[in-house]
Amino acid sequence: MKETALFKNTVVIGLGTLLSRISGLLREILISSFFGATWVTDAFLIAYTIPNLLRRLFAEGALSTSVVPVFSRYFVASSSSKEEPQNFVSSVFSGFTFIVTLVCVLGMVFSSLIVHSVAFGFRSEPAKLFFTTRSTQIMFPFLLLISWSALLMGFLNTLHIFSWSAVAPFFFNLGTIVSILAFRHIFGPYALAFGVVLGGLWQFLFQIPPLRQKGFTLRIRWRCFRDPGFQEVLRLMLPVTFALAVSQVNTLVDRIVASLCREGAVSALYFSDRLMEFPLGVFGVALSVAILPSLSQNVWMENMEEWQGTLWQGIRWVLFFMLPAVVFLMVFPLPLVNLVYRRGMFDHLAAEMTAAALFFYAPGLLFFALNHLLTRAFYSLRDTRTPVKIGLLSVLLNVVLDLWLVRFLDFRGVALATSFSAFFQFTLLVYFLRQKTKVEVFLRSPGDWLWKVGVQLGVFILGCVCVARATTRSSLWGFALGALFLWVLYLVLPFLLRMDERKVLLAMLGDVRRVFRQLGG
Repeated sequence: MKETALFKNTVVIGLGTLLSRISGLLREILISSFFGATWVTDAFLIAYTIPNLLRRLFAEGALSTSVVPVFSRYFVASSSSKEEPQNFVSSVFSGFTFIVTLVCVLGMVFSSLIVHSVAFGFRSEPAKLFFTTRSTQIMFPFLLLISWSALLMGFLNTLHIFSWSAVAPFFFNLGTIVSILAFRHIFGPYALAFGVVLGGLWQFLFQIPPLRQKGFTLRIRWRCFRDPGFQEVLRLMLPVTFALAVSQVNTLVDRIVASLCREGAVSALYFSDRLMEFPLGVFGVALSVAILPSLSQNVWMENMEEWQGTLWQGIRWVLFFMLPAVVFLMVFPLPLVNLVYRRGMFDHLAAEMTAAALFFYAPGLLFFALNHLLTRAFYSLRDTRTPVKIGLLSVLLNVVLDLWLVRFLDFRGVALATSFSAFFQFTLLVYFLRQKTKVEVFLRSPGDWLWKVGVQLGVFILGCVCVARATTRSSLWGFALGALFLWVLYLVLPFLLRMDERKVLLAMLGDVRRVFRQLGG
């Protein structure tokens, strides 16, 4: 696969993700500004963890992934008529509406039991426990709304309409932002929970018009459970859901352990994780999504040499962007946290706690991105079991390290445990991928490329040290300008060193200009 083609797809997906991340960052800034790293934020995050965990397991990931192949078959087989595809859409929409509604009702009824089980660190604080329980009850309907949104995402992607799905998460963040600004004086801290529901509703409604333009409507079909298409979607969801469950247990365990630490620990880990996920989502996840079709095509054509080359392209670009990102986050954790979050109730102590967590999360960023890529490599080989088994081992290691390191490093131990378990997962993925394919995952790179990358990264590290010394006593805006200079320098160096990456970077800039030109016109 040509690197320019890979990057073109990555840029399109990345721009949609970037919009979502920026709006999400604004949402976190507002939460930190108005509520700080206090017991209110801790309680909200614990309450949000429960429906959000179910969302990631059953909605956006497994549901949309399972719908696409089945809907594609119906759509292609009935190209001259929309009756069968429409019946499938109605059956899937109805079936999941009934199932998820039942889950929401049960979740609201037993919310107190759920909160007591998850946040046992709150049991000695009745006010915090009560707020967490009520917020959980308010936010459970969000699961139904986001499930509908995931279904629409799957339908639209099958119809080759990708832009709406990429932009839709922006409206979820917008709902929370509006609720905080408009309703916090009316509902107090409960505006956070209402904002989640409002955002879920907007994300769902935003995707209805393009589906209707294609001639499809959302109807209730009472015999949906007998529909073979709906039954097939359920069968496909099971292994995907289990795989996603493995990746989400880490988050749940981290927050449970953090709830046993001092006040503000849950918030510090959450805010630092959001900062780390910004580059991961914009580039790491976008690249893994863009590369999967090419890897799958290489396997289908039994061209493992091309498969190896395509995978190495992805790995090389992950190293190109994530290595300097790791350095940047480890050198500037506190200035970055101050720049993004330090305002309102987010005081100096909250900033120091968040920066400390970010420092220990940062080394894991590289391995998180590589793990996304290597997992897609397994999927292209139609092997979903191996990543699940490796993920289970990583989760077990993370739990053990959480409980051990927190004794010495407090909440910082949770972040370090997450980074180390990501490295452990990476080593196992590489080993078993080699065993399965009998090819080298990491190609032996030309010495010319290695020394140029070394020079580029060395100059960036030296620049970070200089900026850190120069901005020690300067304003945050001085740090922002210094950071901008560093990244511009890093992207200019491939042209000065005549690296192959310069051609792809030029193509990427051209794609970005075309996208913005289309959006503007």
